[in-house]
Amino acid sequence: MWVYQQPANTEPKPLAALPAPAKQAGERVPFQKGETASPARPACASKPIRTARGQEIPRACAALAAAYLFGTLLSGAALALCRAGEQAFFSAWMDSWASLFVLDGPGAVWTLFGAEYLTVALGAGLLLLAGLSAAGPVLIYLFAMLFGLGVGAAGLQLLLSAGWRSALPGLLLGGAPAAAAVTALCLFGASALAVSSRLQQAAFGRQAAPVPGTARALLVQYLALNLLFLPLCGVSTALACLAGQL
Repeated sequence: MWVYQQPANTEPKPLAALPAPAKQAGERVPFQKGETASPARPACASKPIRTARGQEIPRACAALAAAYLFGTLLSGAALALCRAGEQAFFSAWMDSWASLFVLDGPGAVWTLFGAEYLTVALGAGLLLLAGLSAAGPVLIYLFAMLFGLGVGAAGLQLLLSAGWRSALPGLLLGGAPAAAAVTALCLFGASALAVSSRLQQAAFGRQAAPVPGTARALLVQYLALNLLFLPLCGVSTALACLAGQL
């Protein structure tokens, strides 16, 4: 009877390492324990380009300045399209408004200063409220147009009633403080526009809630702007007094 004997060296020989199969397009590879699965992204997808805050502010300020100038140009068209009754109502309203900015006595200096300061402070307050609202972008641009329309209408009414020879020195002297105040309002409006855009995106669920520090920074800018308007209105009042003596 035959008996089969196993040889002494019975250890199995290791198999040669086979090359890993090539990954096919769209094939999912199982991940091991401890690894996190990342969602697949198409190769052609690119990251959205985000502009820095330092680049967004000048663009928004330029857009607000363009809206302000457009409103100023509309003042002439609005006055030309008014009928006789509407022109009389507009003239009476502008005369009552312009009486706050007329120097007819020693005590009128404080009235002029208060009217100028309250005008720009009210504009800054409206921009602050619009910046803290989700519907702020439309309101901020509309405010810039209406502010330019009011300034243009007041200047045009002054030219038509007093004549360009009498009104030109006052407009030239008071133009520098008015331009500085409008520039400050446009810069503050650009900051309010940035905060309002974040609130609008958060309201519609496009991104996470905005950082509360942006609203606090806008409030700090509002307070600093009100302090800046004090010397600007003082210089404007002094120039108006100087123009009245010419």
